[in-house]
Formats: sequence, structure tokens, C-alpha cells
Amino acid sequence: MTHSFSSLPGFAAAKSHLLEHALTVSDLFERISHVDDDVPGWPEPEAAADDAPLSGPPAPAPLNGTQCLQALAILQLAKTFEDRALTALMRDGRPVCLTLPDRDMGDIVEIAAQALYPEAFATGRSGKTWRAPEAVSSGKTIITLAEGKLHSLLHEGHSVLILTSSEQISSPQVQDLVGHDLHLSPLSHDMILAVLSLTHTPTNPGVTDALVDTLPTTIELGRLTTLKLIMAFQADTAIEVAQRLSRFAAAAPRRAGPTLSDVFGQEEAVAAFVQLQEDLNAWQAGEVPWEEVTSSLLLYGAPGTGKTLLPTAFANNAKLPLITTSYADCQKTGHQGDMLRALDTAVSEAINSAPSVLFIDEIDAFYARGSEVQNRGYMIGVVTGLLTQIDRVNATAGVVLVGATNHLTVVDEAVVRAGRFDRHIAIAPLNLAAITSFLQAKLGDAVEARELRHIAARMIGATGAEIDDFIRKTRTLARETQSDISDRFLRRAADLYLQCPDTPMLRRIAAHEAGHLLIGHVLRLPRATRAQITSKGGAVLRDQRVMQTNQTLNDDLAMLLAGRAAEQLLCQSISNGAGCGIDSDLAKATRLALQAEAQFGFAENTMLWHDIPHPPRPYDIPHDLAVRATARLKDAEKKAAALLTDNQPALTKIADTLLEAREIEGRELDLLLQEAVEYGCRKRPVD
Repeated sequence: MTHSFSSLPGFAAAKSHLLEHALTVSDLFERISHVDDDVPGWPEPEAAADDAPLSGPPAPAPLNGTQCLQALAILQLAKTFEDRALTALMRDGRPVCLTLPDRDMGDIVEIAAQALYPEAFATGRSGKTWRAPEAVSSGKTIITLAEGKLHSLLHEGHSVLILTSSEQISSPQVQDLVGHDLHLSPLSHDMILAVLSLTHTPTNPGVTDALVDTLPTTIELGRLTTLKLIMAFQADTAIEVAQRLSRFAAAAPRRAGPTLSDVFGQEEAVAAFVQLQEDLNAWQAGEVPWEEVTSSLLLYGAPGTGKTLLPTAFANNAKLPLITTSYADCQKTGHQGDMLRALDTAVSEAINSAPSVLFIDEIDAFYARGSEVQNRGYMIGVVTGLLTQIDRVNATAGVVLVGATNHLTVVDEAVVRAGRFDRHIAIAPLNLAAITSFLQAKLGDAVEARELRHIAARMIGATGAEIDDFIRKTRTLARETQSDISDRFLRRAADLYLQCPDTPMLRRIAAHEAGHLLIGHVLRLPRATRAQITSKGGAVLRDQRVMQTNQTLNDDLAMLLAGRAAEQLLCQSISNGAGCGIDSDLAKATRLALQAEAQFGFAENTMLWHDIPHPPRPYDIPHDLAVRATARLKDAEKKAAALLTDNQPALTKIADTLLEAREIEGRELDLLLQEAVEYGCRKRPVD
């Protein structure tokens, strides 16, 4: 092994520590005679007398894995405090808290810290270490005594290094005392190779390449317990150490579940997580600083679109621990203090498990602090606590933060701004191609592609969970009837488990979505990218508008209310489809009209800014504001109705095409809208 590690932070200290504490001098010289890095104070071996009898080198003493790990810990500490010496930090007066991978590392790190920074623990400097107590159900007395010891050290004027882990108690009272909160730098391949160069004789000159190929990944190394690391370093040769580490990593429990390859129809989200995994690996290898990693993602979209699946799949793909929490999980613990403590516990677990993934679901349940909600003061405290915890996560290298919300507009602006969630990704319902791919991946080649497309068309609008449920039921039915899954059997399962299309309802839904499409096209709104109808309803996805003027806002209102107007025109009645839920057409139009009158300065008679709760509640809106917003909505609906009446042939063509295809997107949708308008112009009577 000819690689030089003299430039690795802490290498000289690790080498000196092994000479002084780990092995006998003769054994150490025998083991590291090939290492040419000079260390100040390193003793030269005494020359043998001329008449000394010839004899072979002494047999190496059995290796002590704990002492090897102490040398590793010196390198980890040197990396942790590379830019800020522990001695200077401890002189600040407030304790330095260092979080370790597990509590068994405490003794090892304490010895390593004293070896690397002897001046910090010299008698004159009064440096001390304090170990957080283990979290046990009956440990109140233990915890009290332990924290009393810490208080005594501080009262006596000692500078203190606190050592803790996720398995140990670090109470809010202790956290409040901490001046610097750090995590022990993870193991790297260079650290492993450096210690092996000091403690193990290589088996051949090319052993370094073999070691690199054999060692587990840095993420897998980070999951190995202290005991397994010690056991690995007790092997006789470097390559045997690497093989043991690899075996231990392979034997570590793996969480079963989906990976990113099991996610269909979410190309942008999957690409973002794939890039994040590559960046995470680069950070682990020391190639990219954590500050350059886009490590916080906010997923938003309708319920059931896969927002929960994605962080789970990413964690499995990257082989990272996943810590999940939500507003409901925290709120059920009790009052505000308990709720914030539950959130703090989840965040602490993610930080102590780094590298890890923290998933916070139901971000929309943390209402905006300015909203006129019941118990507003309570919610201000809750949201402020959430912001504090998000900042804490983002300040910790190695923790990936993923949030999810059904209603992006509800969330406090401070929560979703850049710096807290760096990237927002829309999670749309699965399209026909994604559903077909999903079925193909799950059912294999047993079913013809044509039949799969037929079944997929019946499932447009289904979530990934619903498709999985259909496949499970299909397989169960096959086992019950002792049949193989074939085209015929799949059709039978679809008739049993999938909702039969209601043609009159689908016609109404097609008319509704055709209204949105046509008005958006005629008024030159941002481009529609997909339209689909299902037995549960319909949807039109379009690009987002960046800025509003009074004119563009009124055009958007006309488009939002065009579904109602199209139903009236083609079906001679209006359904409740435009007003179902806080993300419905009518809800969006109402909020937009209120914003025009009360926030955007578009009102004719006033420029006062007025807060608007989401969803808007009639009894919270001043009467004059409600009157003006209602008038704006009525004008927009009249405008939509007039345009649709003038273009009724085009509206009918779009609705008929959508009813037949069930889903149209991209270039095909662009062509449909263009051809429909041209067709309508030809059919329009000439005066």
C-alpha cells in the first residue's frame, strides 16, 4: 500500500496515538515500516549490535479493534473540526455538543478527542467531557443525576464537550446550554485506508485497489455499529478487514418496499430524487459540499397522487433511514408544548441518523400565521416551531427534507420559501401512459399490450395505491379460481373491481372540461398540457401564470367558470362539479376575485389591502368586498357563456373527442384545440 495519507487531517495524531497506546513499539514498526510519513517526535528504531544474533521480526501482537477504531475516531474528529478547532470552541464558555452514530462510540471518541486536542483537556484548561444518559423508561433519576453532573462542571468553570447519540437523552434544558451543536463526521474510504496503512500489513503492493473495490459504500459504512467496526478491524490483513466490513454491511437489515423504479408517471419528481441521490453520494465522497446540494423538496398535488410514495421510494433507493411525521402525528400528542416536542423528537431522530430522510406530511395543516383561524395564537406558535425545526434540519449536513401538501396556497409563505424548501414539485395524477406502464411492470408479459391499454383507459384518474389494490385483487381472484392472469381473466377482474363508466355523467364531465379548454385557448391563457375525464371527475392541467393584470385575471376567471357555463350550454343544467372542495373551480375563482378586489389593487373604489383566509369564509369577508367580488365573478361567467355560445360547434367537437379518448395531452391536445376552433369557424352561420 503506497498511498500517502500525510495530508489527511488528523493522520499524524492517529499515527502517534497508535504508537503510544495501541500496539507495542516493535509490533507497530513491523506493521507500518512501509509508511514513510514523518511524525514529529517519532522515535527511530535502535540499530542492532554487530554481534547480535540473526533472528526474524517478532510476531505481530493480536490487533485490538478498539484501538484501531480510536485512530479512526481521531480522523473523524479532525474532519469534524477541520475549520474550527475544538480547543477554540470550548473556550467560548458554552458546551460543545457532538452527536455520535451510537452510544458505544462515547468512550472511543472521548479518548480520541484527548489524543487529538490534548491542550483542550489539559489540567490548566479544565476541559471535561460529559456523556448524555441513555434514554430508559425508568430513568428519570438517572437523567436528573447526569444533568446535575453537567451543571456542576459548568458551575466549576470547566469547558465541556457533550457526547450524545440518538439513543441517549438530550433534554431541552441541556440543548439550551449548548453553544455549538455538531455531528461526528461520517467514515470515508480514505479514513479506513489511512488506518489500515498504520495497523495492517498489506498482502501485496496492489492491495489499495482491491480494498477500494471491496469496501462498502460510505453510506453503508455509516450504518455499521461500533461493535461491528471493532470486529472488522480485528482481522489480520487489510483485505480481510475490508471483506468483513462488506459482509457486515450486506448483512445489515434492509427495509423492504418500493424504490424509484416503482414510481410511474412522475418524471420530474423521479429525476429530482435521482439527482439528489447522486449529489448525496458525491457529498459522502467529499466531492461536493453540502451547501451545494438541493436537499429540501416540497411535493404538492391532489390526494392519492403519490406524494407519500416518493420519499419512501427515495429512502429505499438510497438505502437511507426514513423518519416520517405529520401535523396529525404531532397534534395527537397533546397541547402545543407536547406537539412541538413531538416534532422536535422526529427532527432529532433524523439529525442523529444522518445521512437520512425526514418526511413531513400534511404541511398544509400548518395554517398560515396570518390566517383568521380559530386559536390563531396557538397556530402562530405551532408554525413558528415548524420553521425553527426546518431551519435546524437544513443546517444539518446529510439530512434530506421532504414535505408534502395537498394545498400549496394554504401553507405559510415562510415555510415554502427558498431556503426552507428549495424546490417545489407538482405531483400530477397518473396519465394513461403511466398507468399502462404500471400495469405492464406488475403483470409482465401475461397480458397483451392492447388489453393493458384498454384496462388503463378505464383506470384513468386512479392513484398508484388504487392500481396496486386492483392488481392484488386480480391476483387473489386468480388464486381462488386456480387461473393464470390472461387477457380474458383481466377483463373479468376489471368488470368485478373497476367502476363501470356512467356514460351520461362522463358526457357532462367532458363538456365541463371542454369549456375550460376552449376558453383558455380562445383567450390565449397559458398552455393546457393535459386534459382527462374519469368516472370521478375531470381535470385540465396547464402552465402556471407568473404575473397578473386586471385583464389576465378576468380572463382566468372566465376560464375557471367556463366549465359551469359549458354544462349549462350542452347539458341544459349545472352540476356541483365546479364547487367540490377548496381546490375546485369555484373556490379558485372566488379567491382570485377577492384578491383582485382586496389585495392586487384592481378595485375601482379602494386600494386597501385586506387579508383573505383560505379557504375564504363568507362570514369573515366584509359585505362590500363580497358584493364587488361576486359582481366580478358574474361578469366572468357571462363572458365565458357568450364565448362558448359563439363557438358551440368547437365546444362540442372538443367534448366528443375527449369523451372518446378519455385523455389527451401535449401536441395532440394543441392540435385538437386548433382544429376545433377552425371547425367551429366553418360551421358558424354567415350573416
